Amino acid sequence: MAIDTSNTYPATPDAVLALLTDEQFLRDRAAALGAQVQEATASGATTTTRLSAPTTGVPPVFARFVGSSVSVTERSAWTPDGAGGHRSDLDVQSEVFGRPVRVTGERRLVPADGGTRSTVTGDVTVDAPLIGRQAEGAVRELMGVVLRKEDELLRRRLG
Repeated sequence: MAIDTSNTYPATPDAVLALLTDEQFLRDRAAALGAQVQEATASGATTTTRLSAPTTGVPPVFARFVGSSVSVTERSAWTPDGAGGHRSDLDVQSEVFGRPVRVTGERRLVPADGGTRSTVTGDVTVDAPLIGRQAEGAVRELMGVVLRKEDELLRRRLG
């Protein structure tokens, strides 16, 4: 299942990156999602966030199997992209039904019209026979919620 989203911000790529790699921002993003932070670390342009995320909004067919929360780990290691922007691999991992769930892809911050265009592209894979495609769709929808909450928080912080 593909993920492809884009947003623009009235700040430089460096300013957007500074927020995305700020430990307090990571904690505030988790709080906006109603998640409990188990770990939020930022070291330079590298971040790791481990949290217990609520499964509210998970389709009922899956909710009975996953319980009220799932453990999620997200890692980012940002590097300059050579055009005044930044890029990072998208790496989000979880386990549902005892099976691995992964969101992989790329995040980019590029200069655009006096600000920054942020893009997130990737794929969701759920290694679960019979229900994998349906579960991938549910995870894709949840990633959409995460990215919308992150966008709202970024906009508030950037003014």
